Amino acid sequence: MKLDALLDSNVLIAIVAEAHEHHAASLDLAIGADTAGLAVAAHSYAEAFCTLTRRTDRAPFRFAPDEAWAALESVRAITALVGLTAAQTFDAVRDYARRGGVGARLYDRLIGETAIVHDIPVLITWNVSHMRGLFPGLSVCTPRQFAQSRSRRIP
Repeated sequence: MKLDALLDSNVLIAIVAEAHEHHAASLDLAIGADTAGLAVAAHSYAEAFCTLTRRTDRAPFRFAPDEAWAALESVRAITALVGLTAAQTFDAVRDYARRGGVGARLYDRLIGETAIVHDIPVLITWNVSHMRGLFPGLSVCTPRQFAQSRSRRIP
C-alpha cells in the first residue's frame, strides 16, 4: 500500500483529546473520506500515551490508562503502522547527538526518519517549523493543509 502521509504524535494526541486546541481539525482529518494512506510511527503511540496519561500539575489531559489506550487503538484501526528497526533507531539517535540535538526534539527526528525510511512524502504536524527545520526535504503541513490539498485533487 502506498502511504501518503505520516501523522506526528501531536496530531495523534489532538485527534483523541477533545481538550486539545487542534482537536476539531485533527479529528476532521481522521474521519475524512480517505484515511487509507495515513500512517503513524509505532513509537508515536508511546509518546502519545505518555502525554495523555501524565499526572503532573501541568498535565493537560489526564486520561486514565485504559481510556488513553482505547482512544489510541481507534486511531490505529484507521491508519497504517510503520516504524524503524532497532538499528535505524540507534543510527537516528546517534546522528541527532552528533549534530548537537538535545531534548524532546529527538522524537520529531525519529518521526521524520520513519517517513524517510518508508518513503512517505508528507509529515502532518502542528509543529510545522520544527519538522521543516529537521527535514527540509519532506513536505510538512498541518492537518488542515493536508485535507485542503486532498480536496483539490478530488474530481
